[in-house]
Amino acid sequence: MEETELATAAARARAAFGAGVEADDRFRAIVEQERERVAGAVALAELLAPMLSERLFALAPAHAPAAGPAPRKPGARAPIEGRGIADYIDEMLAHERAGST
Repeated sequence: MEETELATAAARARAAFGAGVEADDRFRAIVEQERERVAGAVALAELLAPMLSERLFALAPAHAPAAGPAPRKPGARAPIEGRGIADYIDEMLAHERAGST
């Protein structure tokens, strides 16, 4: 996104408001600040997801079928254990883009 949409938006902003050292420094500071926010959010999500999963599992009804997991549908996504937060973000962005076209 940074290389496509953000670069396009930054170029439009520079064209509209003028470019300069101060503007470029401020833009870089904002981008770095947002990178830190995203890194913090990812770390928090990676810490909370297992905790939430444990709680949900503990709250599951005791009479759940013991036959094993339900068969997966064709084209089903990978199990949660094999996916990272980046996979979920990519999936959300893909759904958003598909809905806006």
